Amino acid sequence: MSHYFSCVRLLASPRQNDWLRDLARHGEPYRDHALIWKLFPGDGAKRDFVFRRLDDERSYYVVSARPPQPDSSLFQIQSKPYAPILEKGEWLRFELRANPTVSLRREGGRARRHDVLMNAKRGIPLDQKDRMASVLEEAGRNWLVERAETLGMVVREESLMQDGYRQHRLTRKGNSIQFSTLDYQGVAQVAEPDRLRCALLDGVGHSKGFGCGLLLVKRIG
Repeated sequence: MSHYFSCVRLLASPRQNDWLRDLARHGEPYRDHALIWKLFPGDGAKRDFVFRRLDDERSYYVVSARPPQPDSSLFQIQSKPYAPILEKGEWLRFELRANPTVSLRREGGRARRHDVLMNAKRGIPLDQKDRMASVLEEAGRNWLVERAETLGMVVREESLMQDGYRQHRLTRKGNSIQFSTLDYQGVAQVAEPDRLRCALLDGVGHSKGFGCGLLLVKRIG
């Protein structure tokens, strides 16, 4: 079954639209979350899309199981069917904005997700703080490389670049939400086409509702 790949541009100005101004009070990720949900109406519907906000802060890439519903007062939308065809062994350039986490269980307690980079930072001895940059880079790299197999691809480690680390704090329905994002780009080889196709359609990792997890790929050559 085909999905849809859409380029969505926000037309309304956040400064001139009361609804957008109100959303922004809760944090940019929540504003993005509410905006993209508006394209997929349905009371109680399960989220069936992943998205990423682009650098101009008004445009989004969206992969969805349903076509987005147009709202001419808010968005300009360009959509096309999306059914990735992959071949084992081919090479791809990829980009990913992820929420890298590790699940840790305290003695006698429940497992909780922790920011991979902050968890690595806490493990650096006080007399080795000069190693912080390399330790954090290694933690971020290992998070993706170790998960690549489950995504159906093998990352060429020397090609992997990561930047744009940010911590986000927002309020939703009275609850405080915290998560981090890290941007990856690099080169990978397709190992299992079916698994990678699922990752392209369903996304990678956590916080997908807040703009994380959309894996973008382009063939090399």
